[in-house]
Amino acid sequence: MVVSVIAVAAVASSFIPLPFYRISPGSVYDTIGRVEVLGETAFPPDGEIGFVTVSQTANISIWQWVDAKLDRTLEIKHEDEVNGTQTADEKRAQDRRRMQLSKNSAVVVALERLGFDLIVTPLGVEVSAVFDCTGADGLLGTGDLIVGLDDAEILDMDDLVGELAGREIGDTIELLVGRLDPDDIARTSETETVELTLGSANDPCLDDDVRSDEERAFIGIGTSPYTREDLPFEVNIDTGSVGGPSAGLAFTLAILDVLTDGEMTNGVNVVATGTISRDGNVGPVGGVRHKVVAAERADGDLFLVPVCCDNWADTVTGEPLDLPTNYEEALEYRDDITVVGVATLDDALRAIGAAGGDVSEFFPEDLSGEAEG
Repeated sequence: MVVSVIAVAAVASSFIPLPFYRISPGSVYDTIGRVEVLGETAFPPDGEIGFVTVSQTANISIWQWVDAKLDRTLEIKHEDEVNGTQTADEKRAQDRRRMQLSKNSAVVVALERLGFDLIVTPLGVEVSAVFDCTGADGLLGTGDLIVGLDDAEILDMDDLVGELAGREIGDTIELLVGRLDPDDIARTSETETVELTLGSANDPCLDDDVRSDEERAFIGIGTSPYTREDLPFEVNIDTGSVGGPSAGLAFTLAILDVLTDGEMTNGVNVVATGTISRDGNVGPVGGVRHKVVAAERADGDLFLVPVCCDNWADTVTGEPLDLPTNYEEALEYRDDITVVGVATLDDALRAIGAAGGDVSEFFPEDLSGEAEG
C-alpha cells in the first residue's frame, strides 16, 4: 500500500508545474542569409557569422528540475528572476522591441563604419528603465517616448535635463508620452499626458547604482536617445520570432560582410554575442554559459563575447551579484572553441582578422591588431 501511494505521488508530481524556468543552450543562426540590402550593391559572402540563442522552458516538472541540477550546461531560474515584475507576455513583447532596436542600431553602426553619411533626427527621449519608489513607478513603462514636458518640446536629453533644472522636488509635471503601438512594437502610437510628482535623485529607497549623491528633482527613469536615421538605402534583417538585443554585434558584422567585396571570415566559422550601441561599443548579455556551449555544438571556430561586465544586479531586489564577466563565464564553460573578449566593433573585426579572416577593408594601414583573448 505504501509503495502504491509513493508511486502515485511520484507520477502526480511530474504533472505539477513548478514556477521555474529551465535555461539551456539554444541554436546558432547564420546572419548572412538574413540580411537584405535594397538600393545598393551587395556582395553575399560564403562564410558564416552566427548569432546564438538561449532556450527557456517555463513551468517545468520536478524531473526537469532534477535533470537541470545534474547537467552543467543547464540552469534553473525562478520565474520572478526571469520576468521581474512583468508577465511572461509583457517580457516577450519587450524582447521583441529590444530585438528591433538592436537591428536598427546594427544598421546604423555598420553604415557609419563603412563611411556612409546618415542624417540623424532626434525624436524624443525613450524610457529604458523605471525605478521603484519614484514618481514614474506605475505611470511610465519601458519603451515609452517622452516628447514634451509641460509646454516644452523634448527632442533629446539636453532638452529634458534643461527643463528639469528649473524644477523642485515635489513639483508636479506633465509629460507628453508616446505609448508603444501594440501592432508594431518598434513604434509609438497614441500620445497621452502623464502627470507625476518629482522625487529626489538621492532618495534612500533607490538602489545604490541609481541613487545620486546630490539632491535634485528626479522623474525616476533610465533614458536613452530616440532618433530617426535617414539611410542612403534600406537594410532589412529577418530574425523571425527571436527576441532580445544580444545579436546586435553579429548583425553589425554580417551587414559589413554583405556590403563589402571579398570574404571577411575567410572560412572561419564565427559566432558572436553582444549588444551594439550607436557608438560601436559592445555591451553585456545574459546566458553566456549556454551560448558558448551552443556555439561549440554548431562547430564554431571563434566565439566573440563582451569582455565586460562585473556590475550585475538582482532583477528583483537590485542587490549587487558576485558573478563573472561575460568573457570569464565563456572561458569557464567552453571546451575547444576559441573565445575572444571584445569591447568595440573594431575589437571584433581585429579578432576575426587574428583568427584568419580578411579585414583589410577596415584596417588598410594596420592589419596586425589583436583583441583581448
